[in-house]
Amino acid sequence: MATNIPLTGSFKVTCEYKRKGTEWLAGWHTGIDLVGSDTIYATCDGIVVRIEKNDKSYGNFIVIEATDGRYHWFCHLARIDVNINQNVTRISKIGIMGDTGNTTGKHLHYEIRNASNKYADTVNPAEYMGITNKVGTYNSNDYQINEIVTQGELKTLARNTNLRSKPTTKSEATLYLENTTLYVLEKSVAEADGYTWDKVRIRVNGKEGYMINKNYK
Repeated sequence: MATNIPLTGSFKVTCEYKRKGTEWLAGWHTGIDLVGSDTIYATCDGIVVRIEKNDKSYGNFIVIEATDGRYHWFCHLARIDVNINQNVTRISKIGIMGDTGNTTGKHLHYEIRNASNKYADTVNPAEYMGITNKVGTYNSNDYQINEIVTQGELKTLARNTNLRSKPTTKSEATLYLENTTLYVLEKSVAEADGYTWDKVRIRVNGKEGYMINKNYK
């Protein structure tokens, strides 16, 4: 099961979002600090747009542009396991927790920036994760997302298939390759050109459109 949390199992929040302090340029903590399992997971469907190593402040870090246009930062990593322009999902393993950069110990600094991707233009990551914005112990098993219920039925393409802007073969098309995953938002929304069409959303990039419903595994 997927979550909006970058760790699995039991973990601790050691510094909450917006804690005030002179140690941060903004005057407050722009993300949330987490300690737990070493493996770090992407918290969103999106694409890796930045990777840095040995940054003075954030150490080794990854930035993922999510399908909603916001940017997820994963900082102080010991190891980075993704590449620039790589597509990821919530269950993708992206790195290993570390203590690189300006830290007082091994942890993950996780923050979510708005579309500007500028420092201090952030949202509350605890709210996104579904946990309380307080220092304490949590468990990812309590915050799992049922993807079938929340986003539609998850399917995989059995062959290369076009995503259409309208439920007809005459509309604008974007080709997606075999094994692409998608959510079926509405089944059998139209009959056209001899086919039955579903309304779908591509999992990795959030693009919505229409596909012939015989093309899934």
